Amino acid sequence: MGASPYDKKAFDEIKAYNLKDDLKDIPIFYGRGTWDESKMSFKDRSLCKLLQKVIAKKDPETYEPWMKALVLAKGKKCDWTDRKYIEPIIDYIKNENI
Repeated sequence: MGASPYDKKAFDEIKAYNLKDDLKDIPIFYGRGTWDESKMSFKDRSLCKLLQKVIAKKDPETYEPWMKALVLAKGKKCDWTDRKYIEPIIDYIKNENI
């Protein structure tokens, strides 16, 4: 789960970085979650605000998808959860001989 919209490039980079060697064939799935600064720890809230300030100095035309999402979520409560995110997981389980 994450707050950023799905981005294949970022997803592939995360997978390559975290799932190496024996883990490289483990399936991973992504679904958007929620954003609520009031529920974040002080440290996380501070880091997000700092990152938002850095991004605000950039040309919006150069924003990556996660940057745009972070700027748009600033000061808001957002809920991007959707039951459709579990469909690939269910399909995977159904198609495996577990």
